[in-house]
Amino acid sequence: MQGGADLFAKEDLQAALGHPPDLIIRPLPDGYGLPGFAAFLSTVTDTARIAQLLSPLPQSSDSESRHTNDVPAKQSDPSSGGVLRIGGQENKKVAGKESNHDLPQHLSILGNYYPLHLKKMSLQLFAGHCLLILEEQNRYLAIDAAKWSQRSVMTPEIESSLIGPRDSFVEHIEANLSMIRFRIRHEHLTVESLTIGETTQSQVMIVYMKGLAKPHLIEQIRYRLSGIQESGFLDTTQLGQIILDRPKWLTPFPLMQSTERPDKTVASLLEGRIAVLMNTSPTAVILPVTMTALYQTADDYYFPSLPGTFLRLIRFIGLLMTLYFPALYVAVTSVNHDVLRIQFMIAIAASREGVPYPAFIEVIVMMILLELINEATVRLPKVIGGTATIVGGLIIGTAAAQAHLISNIMIVITAATAIGSYTIPNYMLGVALRLCSYLLVVFSVFWGIYGMAVGSALILFYLCSLKSMDIPYLAPFSTFMYSDLLRDSLIRAPQALSLLASRTYKVKLKPSGRSPRKEGEKLL
Repeated sequence: MQGGADLFAKEDLQAALGHPPDLIIRPLPDGYGLPGFAAFLSTVTDTARIAQLLSPLPQSSDSESRHTNDVPAKQSDPSSGGVLRIGGQENKKVAGKESNHDLPQHLSILGNYYPLHLKKMSLQLFAGHCLLILEEQNRYLAIDAAKWSQRSVMTPEIESSLIGPRDSFVEHIEANLSMIRFRIRHEHLTVESLTIGETTQSQVMIVYMKGLAKPHLIEQIRYRLSGIQESGFLDTTQLGQIILDRPKWLTPFPLMQSTERPDKTVASLLEGRIAVLMNTSPTAVILPVTMTALYQTADDYYFPSLPGTFLRLIRFIGLLMTLYFPALYVAVTSVNHDVLRIQFMIAIAASREGVPYPAFIEVIVMMILLELINEATVRLPKVIGGTATIVGGLIIGTAAAQAHLISNIMIVITAATAIGSYTIPNYMLGVALRLCSYLLVVFSVFWGIYGMAVGSALILFYLCSLKSMDIPYLAPFSTFMYSDLLRDSLIRAPQALSLLASRTYKVKLKPSGRSPRKEGEKLL
């Protein structure tokens, strides 16, 4: 029966995994004195460590397990009826002599014993465990020997900065958590771990500062992550879309912040926000978020107050250029001819001489061409991406202007719009603003500058209605939190004023203004 159990266990394990070529099954060394075998996946484990653990013992298993120097002595509790406690586990004496039905002590303390269960064994193998299967006892010892292939910590590629830390997140969740703990060494830093996805079995961590983050937001994120029914996820941004309310999926504006910088994540945690990390993802999702936070960069805080404020205002000017330049060109050339001085209007009319279609067609064509150039810049290899898009844009723009397909001033408008969109720190926010610029162009075709005003009001009303995890999207402007407005909004206050506590994300403990209830007093 033992030999049959041996064959049955091996064949079942191989069949459950689909007979993978990296599944290694080896018999236990004779020195252990126990029939069984070891199983592990060579592609996700440290094979050198496993070989060292499974090396033949120089002495018998009894001698090895009794006289290992680097293991604390066994403590016997007389009241336990002959139970030995070894590293927190219990082994019973048999006839005044220790039972040798366990593996040597240097292995037993490295893992835990489990009953034989194929599904659980398969999951542990995929997680990088080495399983020492004991045939006679119908149980196995799982030892964590994982060794994953991962890249080293590198400088941020997307959120680059001139000064400040140069490290960025990687695809290993433990390495990402270590970067956060390296910066926050406090007992209030709380980390909750859970596993999601039936197929991917992805490890997810919820990181927040206890006492700063709002408890109902933590509970909301925990509840939505635990209720996920999807088979798997590949990145934290997919998790963020699940966490958000379902009606919010259709909004073009990002209601979560994705970052690859540990310093930005730590700064968000200290503000009272919550970070979500996932294994295999080199980014962290930060919730909740406001539009003001999406427009901030790391350099804003590493530069002095005045240069930091200046850079923010420059980016705000870039936002206005992205939104209004194309619509303003259509409004001036098609509806509101008397807005600008006559000399400027004559110059625009001379530039558009020979163009065979209306101004709004010209604008739409150039905006779509700009989107194509942006997409090509992202998708092409870095070696040729910048050169190909610049040369292509120059050739197409020059040839189109010489052929009178577009006007020269339209090329200037397109270039200014592109430069303004490049100043937006968050890529998803930049895409949302460019979509809004199309809306303003449509309104300006019919009503000119008045249509731009109506479109701007609609966009503003929509932004005021948005919330990210119960936090207004336009806070602190829409919430009239004057301390946050002066501290860290369009302007970046000096460091002395920045020490003022933020009220947008943190827990707000307001006194009730009522005197304490006296003994015997009834509640209303």
